[in-house]
Amino acid sequence: MAARTRTRSVTTVSEARVDFVYAAALGAAADPAIAEDATARVFAAGALRRSDGVVLAATAIRLALRADPAEPFAAMDRRDAEAVALARLLRADERRIATLLGVDRVEVRRRLRRGLCAITPLVAACA
Repeated sequence: MAARTRTRSVTTVSEARVDFVYAAALGAAADPAIAEDATARVFAAGALRRSDGVVLAATAIRLALRADPAEPFAAMDRRDAEAVALARLLRADERRIATLLGVDRVEVRRRLRRGLCAITPLVAACA
């Protein structure tokens, strides 16, 4: 009887994926250490096996915003900042933002408007 060879599946993380997630978190965090922590937490959580790079980066962005948001996100409500950060840092459209945040597109538009008005209150649309 031939011996069966067992192989383990080892999940490797590409350097490009880590860099992408870290860069997104760095854009949202006030401190590089916060971005590092958010990136490490995303990969340590095992999300890597079931998520694409954008989902991982979105998670890291949200963690960074909750810990210590960078300007201009610090001036916004956290939920609004999340929507603006996903649009700005990931170039996500409203449909993708809605999926990532678990809200509908109307709510995404509301959050984007409120977030942008928090940093540009003199714009006529914010009055």
